[in-house]
Amino acid sequence: MKRFKFRLDPLVRYREYRERIAQIDLAREIQALIETKNRISGIEEIRRCAASDLYGEQKEGIEVDRYRVFTAYLQGLRDEIDSESGRLIEIGKRLKEKQRVVKAETIKKKTLERMKQNRYSKYLERMNRIEQKAADDLTGLRKKSEKV
Repeated sequence: MKRFKFRLDPLVRYREYRERIAQIDLAREIQALIETKNRISGIEEIRRCAASDLYGEQKEGIEVDRYRVFTAYLQGLRDEIDSESGRLIEIGKRLKEKQRVVKAETIKKKTLERMKQNRYSKYLERMNRIEQKAADDLTGLRKKSEKV
């Protein structure tokens, strides 16, 4: 009996490779998203502490130069938060694109796997028919030899 061989196996392996690469790219984008969110949280925490310090010094009385330094620092932190928020939006767009790519690669791979499974089923049916025919022929020969 001839062994089943799917001629598109190299293509299946290539599709699996492409899907794996797409998943790795997606994981990198997710990691970048998490890091950016953590960075924003850290900056916001620093900003809250600095604002609290400024408020405390304002109660006690603060020099104008020191007040300007504090406000410039707080504005710089605010600008950095805005910059990171913009980066977060950009990462979100790239993340959606990577998810779309992963989905497309998965569909391509599953299509080939389904084709392989269908061909394997047809192969098994054909082999079963051949074996059944051989068994029927053998039975027919036995009956003929018994009659003679």
